[in-house]
Amino acid sequence: MPSCLLAAVCAAGAGASPRDDEKKPVPLYTNDDLRRVAPYRDETGVNSKPAAAPAPEARTQGDPGQGEPYWRREADRLRDRLRPLHERAAELRLKIEERRRQPRAPLSGGPQVVAMERRLRALEERIREAESRFEDRARRERAMPGWLR
Repeated sequence: MPSCLLAAVCAAGAGASPRDDEKKPVPLYTNDDLRRVAPYRDETGVNSKPAAAPAPEARTQGDPGQGEPYWRREADRLRDRLRPLHERAAELRLKIEERRRQPRAPLSGGPQVVAMERRLRALEERIREAESRFEDRARRERAMPGWLR
């Protein structure tokens, strides 16, 4: 089977002429050619009007000149507002660990631990939502990410 394939490839290569390797000539267009296709000019889209540019986004928060100092202040305000939530979450984590380390506690920690874990998840979700809303607002108003750190 391989010999048949080799023979077919050799036969195809032997039939190639030197002209096949040459480049095809590039067509030359003249003014006569342009006059001949001029009646079809509108079919090419040359006279079509581009779609209207989208209207600039209206700023909903603050003035358009908000720069780095504004966004750094806003990020600090958010951190100050979220600090009590972070502290409560840290306290809940400690309590959960203490309950689980007690020798008489069941493996899961009991219903109290389950309730504390539920409260911890709710706190963490509130923190994430507040941070996400702030980051979205900053992104919409084109604040640089480094300004929020």
